[in-house]
Amino acid sequence: LQREKGDFGVFKKRAVERGARFALIYLDECEVHLHPTLTKVWMLKGTRLVVPAAVNNQRLCLYGAFNYKTGQVHYMSHPKKNSRRFGQFLSQLLWANVDRFLILVLDNATYHRTAEILDLLVEHEHHVFVVWLPNYSPELNAIEGLWGYLKSSALNNYFYGDMTSLEAAVDDAFRELQQHPETALSLVYKTSKNLRKSA
Repeated sequence: LQREKGDFGVFKKRAVERGARFALIYLDECEVHLHPTLTKVWMLKGTRLVVPAAVNNQRLCLYGAFNYKTGQVHYMSHPKKNSRRFGQFLSQLLWANVDRFLILVLDNATYHRTAEILDLLVEHEHHVFVVWLPNYSPELNAIEGLWGYLKSSALNNYFYGDMTSLEAAVDDAFRELQQHPETALSLVYKTSKNLRKSA
């Protein structure tokens, strides 16, 4: 297999010989901010919702991996979004699934294609195949539906006050999704519908 482009036929044959099943995993990152996302809400006539804002806005970067079959989400949060942190997240994911055959769907963000990341993928090429998405095509990444839910439904219109509370709210939102994977799958289905519209 080449460093950046593998042969899916070889990968599939290897998996079939071992009697293994594939797991289709979509990976991506997003940012949530201490300054809350504001969305439309229902209110009583004559009332007005007041949402405090952060004096100094801060961000929390989320690294996510969504299993298209089970609806399960593996994630990691960190203040920074870069190749080093993505490498840590990816390494955790790959070693936790070293006995499974994974098809990873990734976009072409520069921090996804550094020498360090490509070397890590080569190290796991015996059980990993990467599908690189075209540039500027978020509608092709199923995990985008989860990010949209997180920002506009789970964390919207509420000021958490500090980053510790915001991170705890993120953990609660993901815990709820893990307990109800059918919800995550329905969010992904909305993304799939958008894909069909654009096709």
